[in-house]
Amino acid sequence: MRADSQVYSLGTALSATGAGVTVLGGRYTFLADGVAGGATISLQIQLPSGSWVPVATFGGAQVLTAGALPYLATPIPLPACVVRAAISGGAGVSVNASLAGIG
Repeated sequence: MRADSQVYSLGTALSATGAGVTVLGGRYTFLADGVAGGATISLQIQLPSGSWVPVATFGGAQVLTAGALPYLATPIPLPACVVRAAISGGAGVSVNASLAGIG
C-alpha cells in the first residue's frame, strides 16, 4: 500500500459540503471537530463519472457521524482520488475537517 504522510484540509468552519481535495492514496485518518448543530458529516469520494458517494471501511460501515463531534475514523484505505467532507442538515453548523495520511 502506498504511504502518504500529508495532512489535507477538507475545510474550515464548514456549514455545507466542502470542495473536493486530491489525495495521493494510502491509509488515512478522517477527523472532524467544531459545532455539528445536528448535521451529518461524512467523507465522500468522487467516482470517475463525477458523482460523489460515501466512503466505507473494509467492514462496509460508512465513514460518518450523525452530529457527535469531535469525530475520528481510522484506518481508511483510499486510492489516489478526490475526496470531500459532506455536511447535510443541521443548524448553526461550523465544522473543521481533515484527512491525515498514516505514512
